[in-house]
Amino acid sequence: MISSAKYLAAALCLLFPAITQAQSVGQVECPRPGDYVYLYSSMTTLDVRTTLQCGEQVQITGRYDLYFSVRTAKGEVGYVPVESLLLLKDKAGAKAPQLKAVQPARERTPYDAPAASAEVAPSASASTSEFTLRNGTAIRMKLGKTISSATAHVGDVVELQVAEEVIVEGLSVIPQGAAATGLVKEAEPKKRLGHGGKLAFSINSVRLRNDEKAAVRSFQESSGSSSSAGAILPLGTGKEVIFTQGTEFIAYVDGDIHLKKEDFQAEKGTSSATPAPPDHKPSQPREF
Repeated sequence: MISSAKYLAAALCLLFPAITQAQSVGQVECPRPGDYVYLYSSMTTLDVRTTLQCGEQVQITGRYDLYFSVRTAKGEVGYVPVESLLLLKDKAGAKAPQLKAVQPARERTPYDAPAASAEVAPSASASTSEFTLRNGTAIRMKLGKTISSATAHVGDVVELQVAEEVIVEGLSVIPQGAAATGLVKEAEPKKRLGHGGKLAFSINSVRLRNDEKAAVRSFQESSGSSSSAGAILPLGTGKEVIFTQGTEFIAYVDGDIHLKKEDFQAEKGTSSATPAPPDHKPSQPREF
């Protein structure tokens, strides 16, 4: 009887991710002291976004079979294996606890965020004329037009627009509405016998305010025969995959980008230029 109850509880946890809201905070557990856990950007391709330190707390946003979807204290989102998190229960009605970011006590990996010490004491000239758009900066984007597994082809260009302005050091680096582009990586229409369609695309670049292109990374995918992580619509068996116009995604800056402040201050300069003199109507001759 006890084992049956355990299996039923596990099944409910898998079918209804909302149940995990009572345990919305997790703590990273490592197999060995000083080790770390990968934060994946995709459960299918297992692309590594960053690493999480032992004891670090994350916000749990959902449950997908063998993975939790989580958000870190730095705002990074992704997936970690279920066995890598110790669930911390929240008190009913209480405010979510403050997440704790643990400082790494190990050698850093290429997936770690830039060290805070790297930003300390820059040269005076660099601080006044240059700044950096950091690797991993999140950019909210929305799809420019609907794409479907029934009509898309591998290599098709995917058009997106920035949904929210990105500001660095008080400067608008990526304006709202800026163009972003991606490519269709996999496209397969639905088939007979209940085989659903497949559709996957990557987001590769975004246009900065100074008209330069910046490399970004993001991979979205979905299958019409299962509700995978990339699915945007509730899909049934044997359906086409559709990403609708206006659907929002998050892409991340791929590598540090060093920029000149003057390139992003020029627009302010032009806007503050001396205004054109007001129109003056010719004076009417006086009558005597």
